[in-house]
Amino acid sequence: MIKARSITKSYRGLDVLRGVSIDVEPGTIHGFVGPNGAGKSTFLKILIGVVHRDGGQLDIDGFDPATSVVQVRRRIGYSPSETALYHRMRTGELLEFSLCHHLHADLARGRMLLELLGVPSNRRVGALSHGMKRKLLIAQAIASGTPLLVLDEPMEALDPEARRRVEELLRAEVDSGRTIFFSSHDLASTQRLCSRVTFLHRGRVLRDGLMDELLEAHGGVLHLEFREPVLPERLPRASSISWEGHGEAARLVYQGQLESVLSTIDGLPIKSIRDDSGDLEQLFDRLYMADGETVA
Repeated sequence: MIKARSITKSYRGLDVLRGVSIDVEPGTIHGFVGPNGAGKSTFLKILIGVVHRDGGQLDIDGFDPATSVVQVRRRIGYSPSETALYHRMRTGELLEFSLCHHLHADLARGRMLLELLGVPSNRRVGALSHGMKRKLLIAQAIASGTPLLVLDEPMEALDPEARRRVEELLRAEVDSGRTIFFSSHDLASTQRLCSRVTFLHRGRVLRDGLMDELLEAHGGVLHLEFREPVLPERLPRASSISWEGHGEAARLVYQGQLESVLSTIDGLPIKSIRDDSGDLEQLFDRLYMADGETVA
């Protein structure tokens, strides 16, 4: 659905994108994560033809936005991170106006989505909260009827219940055959939704792969409690080991597969064990700290 090769973009001598290559497969949800300023929004705007790239090749369902922007936009339902909308219009009016540009839009479904997400259909957009505007943008994108959804920070400003409903909606869209590419700082939602994820840092791809494989390859954290004190040399080599008390407990950061780590601690007097692997937030922290980024 999306094939990007070596995409570059600079603003006034500042390299915002430095050779970004991404493949988004049809019928999947692909996450795009990274710290503020990594270049995520710029890349998404290049996809929809709002920003022109400096170099590289880009194919979206057979079309290049640099030369076929109309055909590309007919294939993309876009939800921007900015919520600067036509504030004097009412929500229902704005929904109808936004959908008139899409050949296969479903206005009735858009109204149903507004109701489902709790957005008043007759309120002026300027009176909506940030979270309500976010839900309006998501409803517009879904109701567009396009095969591809490009969503920039769709979970921003949503309360937990709204986030749950949006996640359910996005899963249903993929089950129906659509493709979703979205950026987010909400790593928990990204992990729940995405089959593949791309990490962007300072304009370049830091890591890309299947969610399960990335989490497994980068290990996790074991919390061990022992029935009796254990000498440090009895534990396997790990990225980091911190001890509690006088050898009665330890926190072990490991790389690779959990099974191989468990085999090395077999025979130790273990009272309890807790595995905190498989967490996208931990993987995020490790990747960006290793690359010289302090992640708050």
